[in-house]
Amino acid sequence: ELKADYSSATSNSNQTPYVRSLSFGENSYRTAISWHQTPENHYYLSYSDSFSPTADLYQLTTRPQPAERSKTTELGAKWLFFGGDLAFRSALYRTEKEWERNTDLEATASILTKKRRTDGIEFEAAGRITSKWEVFGGLALMDAEILEVAENISNTGTITIANSSYQGKRPRNTPPVTFNIWSTYKLDEHWKLGAGLEAKGERLGYVPSASTAYNPNVLPGYARLDAMLSYEEKKWTVKLNVKNLLDKVYYDAIYDNGGFSVPGNSRTVIVTTEFKF
Repeated sequence: ELKADYSSATSNSNQTPYVRSLSFGENSYRTAISWHQTPENHYYLSYSDSFSPTADLYQLTTRPQPAERSKTTELGAKWLFFGGDLAFRSALYRTEKEWERNTDLEATASILTKKRRTDGIEFEAAGRITSKWEVFGGLALMDAEILEVAENISNTGTITIANSSYQGKRPRNTPPVTFNIWSTYKLDEHWKLGAGLEAKGERLGYVPSASTAYNPNVLPGYARLDAMLSYEEKKWTVKLNVKNLLDKVYYDAIYDNGGFSVPGNSRTVIVTTEFKF
């Protein structure tokens, strides 16, 4: 539960500056049903309702906008095979976000979409192929859509509605697919070798506004290969990690408004040590 009180000295074009006081109160709820059919099988159905506690982004306007809120319903299962050597998990979910906020604290531009929805399915596997060889992997497929466009209200009460052409489009920075796999092999008592792949689909960047039509910039998807070599003793470990082993040019993130992108790191070598007491 969150309760907060605000006061703000704002001005109106027809009046002298005055103080506006507002009070907000929000609750969140969670519930779930879990069923262990056998020690190896687990099924669950859950629902969660959360809100953003970032008080700075609550608009102090003539008609305060509601809090940013997310509602998630998830149906999932987990299975163990081969005496626990292989674990497999899958989940089907739907998330709805209402009154999506921006990180920009300027109140008249803080609402991005009034309502958006993401339907997704996830698969995860973790297993021991042999006593020395382990594999971990995950795949997520997401179908995201803007259901209702933004509605912003200024301190003077002016209402601005985003361009309706954004409705039905994919939200910003939301890839349709992500994938990762990582495997390690124990060469002997001390040495361990590992390698993995991380992949992400294309992402969009744009500014959902009243005057700008839907014309997103597209950040291409990528796949990056990483590797690891470690040496372990009873009291200490030395680990060598190489990220982006093939030194591939890729773009890790796109700025929300689509103006520029952030390139991923070139080949990076990291050496770490660990001591046990």
